[in-house]
Amino acid sequence: MKFNERFFYLLKIIILLVIVAWLLFSNEEDYTEDYNAKIVALGQKVDSLHHINDELTFKIDTLNVQISKLDKQIGLKDNRIKNLKWKVNEKVNAVDSFNNDELTKFFTDRYRQYNDSVKKADSKISN
Repeated sequence: MKFNERFFYLLKIIILLVIVAWLLFSNEEDYTEDYNAKIVALGQKVDSLHHINDELTFKIDTLNVQISKLDKQIGLKDNRIKNLKWKVNEKVNAVDSFNNDELTKFFTDRYRQYNDSVKKADSKISN
């Protein structure tokens, strides 16, 4: 081997050793401190988002309870409407089976309180 070849091999080895030493002994805390600060900031953001999520979950639960109560009320109202429809249909069916005389009597008895205004007049002369 010639002197030039030895010199290049030796120079390559020295350059590699310098790069390895620089990587091993360089100050790593410069960028790790920045990353640690970012990690802490992200951790705080995650905690605040968990808190917001808990509040929203509570609101959802509250609204679900209200929905359940309203559903029960709607069910009760629907049952009441069905009962009223059944009763009205029962009365309509009963009236449908009346003949003319029974219909006249039914409406006369039902609306008796609405007398003709002429009958209630206090005048001395009446029709």
